[in-house]
Amino acid sequence: MNKLRIKQALLGSAALLGMTVAFGVLNGQNAAAAKLTANRPLATPANQRNVTFTGTHALYTKVGTLKGAKVVATRSALAALSQSPVSSDNVRAYRLATTSTGAVYFKVVTFNHKYRGWIYGGRQSGSFNGGLKPYSTFTSQGLSALTAAQQSATYKIAATGTGQDGVTYKQPAWTDYGVGKAITDSTPYANTTFKIDQVGKRTREQDQWVHIVDSSNANSPANGWILLSNLKQRAQTNPTTSADATVLKINLAKPDGTFIKTISWTKATAVTGKTVGQAVAPQSSQWLLNPADQTALQDQINAQLSGTGYQLNGGQLSATQIDQLARGTFGSQINLQVAAVPAKVASTIAPSTFINNNLTDVGDLTGTTSEYGTNPASFKIGDDEKKTDLTATEISQQDPTKPESLAYRIKHLTGTAQSDALVAVNGAFYNAATQQFASNGVNLDGFAGVKGADFSGSDLQQYLKSNLNTLTSPKYPVFSADGSVTYKTITFKLALGNILGGTFGNPVIAFYTYDVYHPQA
Repeated sequence: MNKLRIKQALLGSAALLGMTVAFGVLNGQNAAAAKLTANRPLATPANQRNVTFTGTHALYTKVGTLKGAKVVATRSALAALSQSPVSSDNVRAYRLATTSTGAVYFKVVTFNHKYRGWIYGGRQSGSFNGGLKPYSTFTSQGLSALTAAQQSATYKIAATGTGQDGVTYKQPAWTDYGVGKAITDSTPYANTTFKIDQVGKRTREQDQWVHIVDSSNANSPANGWILLSNLKQRAQTNPTTSADATVLKINLAKPDGTFIKTISWTKATAVTGKTVGQAVAPQSSQWLLNPADQTALQDQINAQLSGTGYQLNGGQLSATQIDQLARGTFGSQINLQVAAVPAKVASTIAPSTFINNNLTDVGDLTGTTSEYGTNPASFKIGDDEKKTDLTATEISQQDPTKPESLAYRIKHLTGTAQSDALVAVNGAFYNAATQQFASNGVNLDGFAGVKGADFSGSDLQQYLKSNLNTLTSPKYPVFSADGSVTYKTITFKLALGNILGGTFGNPVIAFYTYDVYHPQA
């Protein structure tokens, strides 16, 4: 009904537009000598510049006494807008202009950007008068505006998703100019429980908004304002065991409300009905535990949660949890929400090599499950015109007494041809072996932590020294002039001076050194 009256007022104002413009022209003529003496942004805090229209002056494209000023909205239209039942019609003043006649004008904009312009604001730059008056878009209420049951309850968002009813806001919707949503999609928070810590009403709609805080994460992005009607109370299914008279039962609850374990806690001075802790000061909303009690409770909770997949964040009671425990009374029970232990993710180790601390000669190490090397060695011997490519695996399958074998060919070379062949072949197989490591029993995914968490170089070094201090190459052949073939391996040693920190979930490089090849005398 209010919206209909606004529309009628806006239509009716069109009929009066000619009269208003005429008045504006006459006003301009009467003050033809008026000039702007200032035009500047308002410096007062933003929330002190919320205004509404009085309906006594029109809104103009520029200061009304200036030549060329046109009407944006008439007095009657603004009077109707001031009675709007929709908060998007709230108004913010943001610039001030003064004229040589002493008149003050303010530039204003509606929160929905439908109206923007200049309006007469009286003759005092420090206050809103004339066509404007101060306006409060929202009224804070104490928690006493809720019932005791509502205050103590935990809640879930009723219709999670991207809809207007399922998201939270940094401030109640349309009560602060340019301040929007806290989250745009509440789907990830479908099972999150919240507590209410603030209450208030929007002035125009008179609907009740509440500020909610994630029960297990005080820094959750979802913390924010939402209509009370868009929440649903979480049903509690408490254990059936009754609390002993001098025992506080602590039900450790998952974020979805189901219980993990129940702790019975008491102390020598426990008295039925007495609170476990006390307020920081009279009338204070913050409660604390005795340091010794806090340590004892924390240790007992951590012990009970061990191996359950749930935890106190960082192994410590949060301020919210301390407050909740402190308010608990002996002979009763409370539900204490705990968090899931974050899933760990590996930072895969990528072994690399460099020779004799020369970081300019770096190579990758590739794992192989083969007993013998599978990386080809390339060489020429004797009168070969083309290079031969063979792997250590292929050599292991040759019979050195057969003419087609490499060992046989080398044995039947003479002089420098043979010595040159031994240097070339043995060097080629050695270098091929430096590019592989035997991966059987080697775990490159064992260094793990919470995804996104940082680790230091010393953290990684400690893990590598304990688990991957050395790597071994697969077997490679060593040929002798007499036609015999022996097999050796290369040991790769961890380079302790070149270990850097990183982030769990991202691969990390571990550098290893090995001895450069030296031909046998």
